[in-house]
Amino acid sequence: MARPPTYQSDYERPITVSVRIPQDLYAQAKQYVSLRRTTLTALLLDGLRLRLDTPADPRDILVSQDNTGIQELQEMIRAAVQAEIGTLRDVMGPRVSTPGAMSAPEAPAAPRAELSYNDNTVLQKKAPREAGKRGGMRQRILTLLGEHPEGLSAEEIRAYLKPENPIGDTLQGMRVQEKVKTRGRGKDMRYFVE
Repeated sequence: MARPPTYQSDYERPITVSVRIPQDLYAQAKQYVSLRRTTLTALLLDGLRLRLDTPADPRDILVSQDNTGIQELQEMIRAAVQAEIGTLRDVMGPRVSTPGAMSAPEAPAAPRAELSYNDNTVLQKKAPREAGKRGGMRQRILTLLGEHPEGLSAEEIRAYLKPENPIGDTLQGMRVQEKVKTRGRGKDMRYFVE
């Protein structure tokens, strides 16, 4: 008969827990244990650790990923706000004034693109945008993703392009405008050319 283990303190001494398991689950566990050459205790401990380490509640995911989820949500909100600001500028034109500000004499309005409508829906053709910093970064991202059909994570895109500024808002804007597609979540999210 083996001598029982000795423990230096009560903290080291394990707790004994009795668990009732359905017979079919027990049979599966026994089969798993025999195939993996482990013990039922080790299997149950691994399962318990896995369950405790893998969050099931979305609130746990946000906390466990060091606020990555919150940052992504903020990026999504920023991109949506920027898209709405751009839409407002397109609709209202460049002569939007701030209350209380002195207005300069009005210059003749630039000709507007032809409007088409159906019932009460109005669609306006957008003038082509000049390629600037934002358009240049978007084009670089699209070119890079075209060279990588397997997709790239945001970190991989940053590593390839070495941008001066963060690209999270740009990626989110491209996602909202359906210029790129994504798969996965959080740090596992990969971007693909549409």
